[in-house]
Amino acid sequence: MRPLGIRWGALLAMAALVSCKADTAEEEGKREVDLGDPAAELVLPDYSDIDVAQAYTDAIEIVLSARGDRVWAGHERALERRFEGCPDIYVGAPEDSPLDDDDTARQNGMSWSDFCTTSGGLYYRGYQHWVQSADASGDPNSSAGRSATASRTLQGDGVSGDSDDVRFEWSGNVSDAVTTITAGDYFRYTWSSETVGTATGTDTFEPASSVTPGGWRADVYVSVEGGDVERIVARGDMYLFERRIADRFDSVSMNIEFIGELGAGPDDCTLEPRGWIGMRDENAWWLDIVFQPVGDDDGTTDGATDPEYSECDGCGTAYVRGVEQTIELGEMCLDMTGIWGSDQLRPADPESYVFNVRDFLE
Repeated sequence: MRPLGIRWGALLAMAALVSCKADTAEEEGKREVDLGDPAAELVLPDYSDIDVAQAYTDAIEIVLSARGDRVWAGHERALERRFEGCPDIYVGAPEDSPLDDDDTARQNGMSWSDFCTTSGGLYYRGYQHWVQSADASGDPNSSAGRSATASRTLQGDGVSGDSDDVRFEWSGNVSDAVTTITAGDYFRYTWSSETVGTATGTDTFEPASSVTPGGWRADVYVSVEGGDVERIVARGDMYLFERRIADRFDSVSMNIEFIGELGAGPDDCTLEPRGWIGMRDENAWWLDIVFQPVGDDDGTTDGATDPEYSECDGCGTAYVRGVEQTIELGEMCLDMTGIWGSDQLRPADPESYVFNVRDFLE
């Protein structure tokens, strides 16, 4: 056993140490900390000079334009200039491509793969693989009518061009399908397109007439019904290389469903779309407008519990960087019914879904 005096000395030393720590903590608690200048107030962008309704209508048209027939037409134009085996064309998937490990793709469709330059200076680099089909039956002048269906897929990573510019470039996968029914004066169509990739080149985007000159990078799905019904479904993201919506916005993101007056049911809202549309300006500010919810999981709200969003009034709620705007922008009532007159809604001719590769081998 230790002597009592030693134990008491140790206890006194510990008490003194605790007292010093307590005094130090109290002093640190009273110490003032320099937090610097106050954070600058977040100043919202000025959108007063923008026709917001027109900007959102343009955004929808641009997403609708990212469809298979645009990329397909550019690819076909690029192959029309093929000359003396440049590029080489194959049955099935091209050699040494990512598709070469896919037995189904290797057996189906056609492809080109090369790294060549024609005598006229036109070059081809990379590969493209495509599968196409079309079928039609019936008499359009009969009561039963004529039905036509077609589908196609283009997947690749290739470019064609010359010393002046890029003529055609596609890196990704695009697939689309169309169905038309014609019976006398009756006409109905449906088409859909899923586009994931990057597209550029003057063969695809004619500088004078394209709504997206310069091309885009997209991950979008679009479905359109027309004729005796009117319905548009569009969702995904899209970045524009050159075009600026309202001279300001370079990107679009949306999840919407439009229902037009033709074929609308008693519970359908034709004054506004369901879902939301967002546009990003070049300073990375997102301007979003939220309409009726597409569903409980559409990223907006549950319309069953929030009547503000479920009311069919042609109005949506504005958000900037995800923050609801109640003063400067607030509720936005936009007339976007002009979308039903857009040329982007028209279906491609089912016969155009298939081209004869022999035309490029002559």
